[in-house]
Amino acid sequence: MLELLIKIYPPKIEIHMSKIVTLENAILQVKISKNGAELHSVYHKQHQHEYLWQGDKEVWGRHAPVLFPIVGQVEDGFYEVDDVKYKLPQHGFARDMEHKLITQDELRCIFELRFDHDTMTKFPYKFAFRTIYEIKRNKLSITYQVDNLDTEEIYFSVGAHPGFNTDFIKNTSFEDYTIEFSEQEKFQRLLLDNGLRSGAIQEDALNGAQTLDLKFDTFKDDAIIFDHFKSESLDIVCRHDDSRKLRVAFKDWPLLGIWTPVGKRADFVCIEPWYGVADLRDENHNFKEKYANQKLPKEETFSATFSVEIIDKDE
Repeated sequence: MLELLIKIYPPKIEIHMSKIVTLENAILQVKISKNGAELHSVYHKQHQHEYLWQGDKEVWGRHAPVLFPIVGQVEDGFYEVDDVKYKLPQHGFARDMEHKLITQDELRCIFELRFDHDTMTKFPYKFAFRTIYEIKRNKLSITYQVDNLDTEEIYFSVGAHPGFNTDFIKNTSFEDYTIEFSEQEKFQRLLLDNGLRSGAIQEDALNGAQTLDLKFDTFKDDAIIFDHFKSESLDIVCRHDDSRKLRVAFKDWPLLGIWTPVGKRADFVCIEPWYGVADLRDENHNFKEKYANQKLPKEETFSATFSVEIIDKDE
């Protein structure tokens, strides 16, 4: 009788855990959810430390959402393709849909999301979208691939939104950390107005410097969005103790967002490589003309990779 009841009413925890995929080697344990193909944990076994934000709903209830087929907001909540209006929420729909696990071993897994009737009502293109996670020693690589399955070119944006804990040195918090870029920079910063680009651009946002100290006031006007930069990576490092650092590498990604929620004083920062960005206020709604959108010819595949590496100074 008990076996029959278990078959009919399986334990809820089993259902929940079945949605989590684990990759593991001697250094890292990484967990990914089928819901949104979202990274849920980057745990360093030797440090015995969790490096990914754990989704406190009172602060920010996500960990590392995947942004597709848009990044940011579309003005008035809609865009147009061939004079037809489509509604999309901020950052698109992929982060809130279940992705199919199509392959997995101890070190690598691939998730896929394909167009269906529901997606076609929001995004009028036929596509396959894959998210690939792979670990090697102390590095996690994440690749996004888009297949054009349509009969003509398709347009889209894609991006990452992982939040990293700023507490990996004992007795430290957010404002003890700095971001070190791999190159001296004269960033263009795209300024936001209530979630949309205002059109204003701050030239040479770092004054030719190579570092950005993490201060809560820096984010009082929402995310920092950098355009036209040389750096291919950045390090999150404690200013008082550089024995460990977290490196995010984003070679060839054209835009970079840096964010922590306004007014929450939370110990995490999001490092967000993007192919795409929020709409410009008072711009037309033509999706094919949207700044930084990607155009993909039929039968072709788009691919972009970034990585997260946890580095000990002695290595």
